[in-house]
Amino acid sequence: MGLRLILWVGPKHSGKTTAATRLVRRARREGIRVAGVLSPSVYAGERLLGFDVADIASGRQAPLARREPGVEGGGGFRFLDGGLALGRAALAAAADQCPALAVADEFGPLELRGGGWREGVDRLLEGAAGIVLLVVREALVEEVSRLYAAFEPEALAASSDASIERVLTLLGGLPGPPHPG
Repeated sequence: MGLRLILWVGPKHSGKTTAATRLVRRARREGIRVAGVLSPSVYAGERLLGFDVADIASGRQAPLARREPGVEGGGGFRFLDGGLALGRAALAAAADQCPALAVADEFGPLELRGGGWREGVDRLLEGAAGIVLLVVREALVEEVSRLYAAFEPEALAASSDASIERVLTLLGGLPGPPHPG
């Protein structure tokens, strides 16, 4: 299989990471090698405090961003050096390992400005032979699609179980979905 770029799309705070985590678990159960990063939300009760970053391959996790009033350019979040370092190392390792499925959660405004996971994603796309899955907010899909137009990205709705099935089918982990008759 050649490289496929999948945009895992949904509105802000709609469960994109939760769905990506389900995909990662299913892929692993199917014996598919997965690497990259997930960025789960961190809450105190109903209040969003920020995000952590989890290295899919090693299971290591670190704080990535925390809400901070008055922070410019990060949506009110301050990015933490330790979390950024862990995520960048995980993506670099994924680029070296060439897993069947590499996940970068989330590819957002920071990456569009050249920061965050951008360098790691670019490296993944240079050498990958499987699927690179970028978790992307609905509002940024067009901009990310333009940035990576050469890779002909396919946008899938993160909230749809059919999207998980589509990725697994592309990976060869499951037979194709039945055709409506």
